[in-house]
Amino acid sequence: MTGSTGALPRPFNAPLSLISHRLDDLERRHDDAPSRGVLRTALLDGSDRHAALARAAVLRLHDRLAAEARQGAARRRRALPADRTAGDAWLSRLTTALAHHRNAASLLFLAEA
Repeated sequence: MTGSTGALPRPFNAPLSLISHRLDDLERRHDDAPSRGVLRTALLDGSDRHAALARAAVLRLHDRLAAEARQGAARRRRALPADRTAGDAWLSRLTTALAHHRNAASLLFLAEA
């Protein structure tokens, strides 16, 4: 959660005084170091924003993985003769992965609406 300089990243140009106030409040409420989830929620200004950013990250991940599976399936189809595509295990795995990531992204997108 720290940057290359060892400092905590400033979320979306939040004022340093606001961030330090949130961190001080967290340290007062916890005996030891606050958990990573609590720390992220405090730095991102609430659990709603944290959930929205996490959902957007998962959506981008499924989008990227679906694109990789789509490209892999297209390459595999081009490499195989037409009569061997139906029984190819690797092509089957790629199309299954593509279907999974498309469905997962669709469900996340529909949950936002």
